[in-house]
Amino acid sequence: MDEYKDTITDELLRLAKRNFVSVYHLNMKSETPDVASPLDSTVIMNPNFKINVSFNYRLAHELSHILYGEVQYQSVYQFSEFGKRGEELLAHRNAIRMLMSIEMPSSPLTFMSYYRVPSWLENDVLRTYNELNVIE
Repeated sequence: MDEYKDTITDELLRLAKRNFVSVYHLNMKSETPDVASPLDSTVIMNPNFKINVSFNYRLAHELSHILYGEVQYQSVYQFSEFGKRGEELLAHRNAIRMLMSIEMPSSPLTFMSYYRVPSWLENDVLRTYNELNVIE
C-alpha cells in the first residue's frame, strides 16, 4: 500500500511541477493545517498535521485551490475537512476528481476508505466516480 501511496504522491507532485506550483513539506505542530497560497502558487504541507484525512487527499485539495480556484477570493487557504461552502467545497470536489483521474478506484467506497474522505462528501465521490466511469 505504501508503494501505491508514493505513486500517487509522485503524480500529484508532477502535476504541481507542470503547473509551476511550488510544494513544500514543513514539519510543524500537529495542529497546524496545510495551506495553499494561490497568489504565490505555493502549497505548504505539514506531514505532522493530525487529521483523519489522508496526506494525498489533502495535497490534492490544496493543489485544487491553485489550479482550479478563484485567486481573487482569498490569498491563503487552510485545509479543513469540514469546509462545505464556496472555494472549500470546490477544492474538495476537484481533489476527488484529480485523484480519481490519477488512479480510478474499484469503487467509491474503496476510494473514500483509502483517502479517508469525509463522509459528508459521499455524494460528490459517487457522482465523480459515475461520471468518470461513463467517460472511460
